[in-house]
Amino acid sequence: PIERAVSMFYYLPKAKHEPTYDPDLGHISIEMWSRSKRVEHNWMTRFLSNEIDGNLTLEHLDISKEVLRKKCIVGLFDEKTESWLRLERFFQWKFYTQKNRECLDRLLNWGWSNKNLHPAVEEGSVAWNLLYKQNELDMMLYEYAQLLFEEQRALFGEGGSLVKKKYVPPLPKDPAESNSKSPIV
Repeated sequence: PIERAVSMFYYLPKAKHEPTYDPDLGHISIEMWSRSKRVEHNWMTRFLSNEIDGNLTLEHLDISKEVLRKKCIVGLFDEKTESWLRLERFFQWKFYTQKNRECLDRLLNWGWSNKNLHPAVEEGSVAWNLLYKQNELDMMLYEYAQLLFEEQRALFGEGGSLVKKKYVPPLPKDPAESNSKSPIV
């Protein structure tokens, strides 16, 4: 979530084609943006819990986790190839031509033309800590998504076929593991 927010900060002042294009971001520091009301604030938790505006609670995080667990094939940027293969297997996509296979290889292994190169924000820096505070629920959701990514390996068999059993990894049952006040219904 923090890397995505940093990327958006550097992307939006350049992306004239985007509805959220903001040339003013090119004139402030990421630390200043991180302190502002314009910074992203738990975007994924808001999206998955359908709470775009307003305050978020741990209940919204639990809803988001449930949506991920029940409705999503989790893909991770750090695991691009495996993530793509899961989608390819699930949707039964086929890349028959050499041109298509080469394009996919470039996308997964070489990079892409629209990559937004920018400076990294060092973990523990003032900007990183501010972004973490603004995106704390998304950080917890991301940790859960990483666990789901590992657990979903059980869904995919050898040779690209899906395992023919229903597998839904459980949410933690110990109330100490889930800091919400009420369960998801």
